[in-house]
Amino acid sequence: MKRIFAAVVIALGISMATSAQQTSTQQTEQTTTRVITGAVIDKNGNPLPGAIVSATGGAETVTADADGSFTIEVPLWLKSLTASYPGLGEKRMKTTAVNQMIFTLKSRNRTHGFINLVGQMRTAVGSDYKIPTQGEFGVMGGAYRSWGGYLKVVIRSVGAGVQLAEKKKHYSPCPTVTFGAIKRIAPSFNVLFGGGLGFHYGANGDGTLHVYDPVTQTTTTISTDKPESVDETLIGAVEVGGMWKFCKKLNTTFGVSYIFPGTYSHNSGNLGFFVGVGMNL
Repeated sequence: MKRIFAAVVIALGISMATSAQQTSTQQTEQTTTRVITGAVIDKNGNPLPGAIVSATGGAETVTADADGSFTIEVPLWLKSLTASYPGLGEKRMKTTAVNQMIFTLKSRNRTHGFINLVGQMRTAVGSDYKIPTQGEFGVMGGAYRSWGGYLKVVIRSVGAGVQLAEKKKHYSPCPTVTFGAIKRIAPSFNVLFGGGLGFHYGANGDGTLHVYDPVTQTTTTISTDKPESVDETLIGAVEVGGMWKFCKKLNTTFGVSYIFPGTYSHNSGNLGFFVGVGMNL
């Protein structure tokens, strides 16, 4: 009888210990997790049913209901949640003591456009002639997402050209048409690189003709408004630069362009520095 009583006491003790351990475990689990509620919407405030909300760096994942709302239980140590939806960029938010979160998801690859007025200073590189620095003006525009393209046209120069009397040369800056790629490397900064064509114009001579009369053996000088000869050629151009979006509606572009040497010795390459200011479309 004593043996039976002892066995019953031992069994009850084990049962009570197991029950106590389970209760302690449940209490521990309750104190190491928390419940976060919230919603996932688009930029217009519309709910995104089926959006995925997951614990950043954790295993917990839930799907938003028809009204975009969600409830997720996560560990207390969790610092952030991440929400995602097909076609939109995912967003990560830090958890707070309030335990409520609203995710607003935006388009992942929204197209950005811009148009700028461009000013450019250009000078000859390595020329035998003392060609002074001259100014040019033009327009530049483009569109991009993570990648894109642009077109820049510089056609207007300050003055018709410069006469170099000691060499009997005239020089005009080279109008250029360039196009290329845009690479977005930061939310407000892009890199530009491209190439195109430059048109070189150089007029030789000071516009005077010398006519010899064999009968009288005299030479007569005749002044004209045209040069003795004209050098015209299309040559390649390359450029590299950047675009900085310094506010929501305005940006600035800047960079360096180079026109390769032409056929004639007096056009040994032209280096230009451009800067533009314009609007984001």
